Amino acid sequence: MPADVSGYRYGLFEMVLLLLLLLLAFGAITVIARDRWLALGLTESLLARLAAATVLASMAVGGLSGVVINLLQVSAFSDPTLSPSTARGQALLGIGLALALTVVGILRIEAYHRRIVTPAAPEEDADWKVEPPELAGRR
Repeated sequence: MPADVSGYRYGLFEMVLLLLLLLLAFGAITVIARDRWLALGLTESLLARLAAATVLASMAVGGLSGVVINLLQVSAFSDPTLSPSTARGQALLGIGLALALTVVGILRIEAYHRRIVTPAAPEEDADWKVEPPELAGRR
């Protein structure tokens, strides 16, 4: 197998693993330290959680990538007829799909977090609501 093809395959596996670990770390940090994030604003909280999740995922992928690649060595790197352009296309497609799923997952986690953090808006038809004068005079 050419070196280009194996390089694309290594990059694909490592990036997909990094994005998966980023999503897991973001969710774990959000759930575990929910009280601490309340002290920050919404934007600062999101950026801090993303930064912490990126650091954790980067450290974890360094240790796990070798294990995953060794486990998948036989099946993923066994096609000798694969051209470099095909391998590059497969890697870009796989990374793009994994990135899209990661972004959607982070947005869903953030939506749940914001819904829990922000209080519910008062109802429009509450008993304490003041009526306009023109409606009050007709009664």
